[in-house]
Amino acid sequence: MFSIINIQPFSPINFILVNMQISQYIKEYTCGKRIFFIDVISEMIEFLVEVIKFNKTGIKEEFEDVLHFLQLWLYYRFGLDGEIWRITRNSVKKFMDRKLVWNKIYTFVGLPENVSGYVGNYNKIKKVVNHLQKFDISREKAEAAFNKIVLGR
Repeated sequence: MFSIINIQPFSPINFILVNMQISQYIKEYTCGKRIFFIDVISEMIEFLVEVIKFNKTGIKEEFEDVLHFLQLWLYYRFGLDGEIWRITRNSVKKFMDRKLVWNKIYTFVGLPENVSGYVGNYNKIKKVVNHLQKFDISREKAEAAFNKIVLGR
């Protein structure tokens, strides 16, 4: 049956995201690095790649990422500090979840849990190694963290 109203079950994350200001999100869940328009364009390219591949799931995810980065850019460029756009909640949640995993990685290698707001893709060992080396963590220790925290080995 077709319905115009799409009622979502209550989820605490939906409530938090809808009521969170973009400035609060930046403070709590990013490294605070300014977003430039080139970052929005980079997300647009990732979106177009998914369109070319006809990947419906990828299209949806990357479209939300484009809008999320657009809102971040609007904040940095023009100071627009509104609530996080509801349409980007899955993208925002993805980055919030990444921060939780990075905090576990930091703890595993002996760093303070909130040493950085970095939310890069921890599923790529190269990103984990490169990021942890910024804190003078050896490749071996970074790979051990990746294997334990990310792969669960």
